[in-house]
Amino acid sequence: MVQKEKLAPVMEDLGGEKIQAQRLAELDYEAQAARISAGAEDKTYGIWGNIWRFLQRREKRKGSYRFTKKTYLLLMLLTGWMGGHRYYQGRWKLGLLYTAFCWTGIPLALCITDFMEVMPLKADENGLVLL
Repeated sequence: MVQKEKLAPVMEDLGGEKIQAQRLAELDYEAQAARISAGAEDKTYGIWGNIWRFLQRREKRKGSYRFTKKTYLLLMLLTGWMGGHRYYQGRWKLGLLYTAFCWTGIPLALCITDFMEVMPLKADENGLVLL
């Protein structure tokens, strides 16, 4: 069995203790989230700071979509190549992108990934799925 230390890159701090880089990154994300929740100004710099801010804005805008799984899958099979399932889901902008590029085959590939994303979800007692 391979030791965990060999799987993740290791850095040494000033005290000589070994800290896994992955754990260090997790602690940094937790500290940034704590600063934001406390109302402190987010002071991240460099490319990683920009990525962090982008992901945080995306999380805030991300809404939850509730729809009937059977209807969604049926629309996906019949009109997924042009974004019909996205219109049903209420994601009009994404549906327009699917429709605009339906001649390229890209929406068909995205439809397959949508199918793999929705298929394992369990419907509630009303047959609705939350995505």
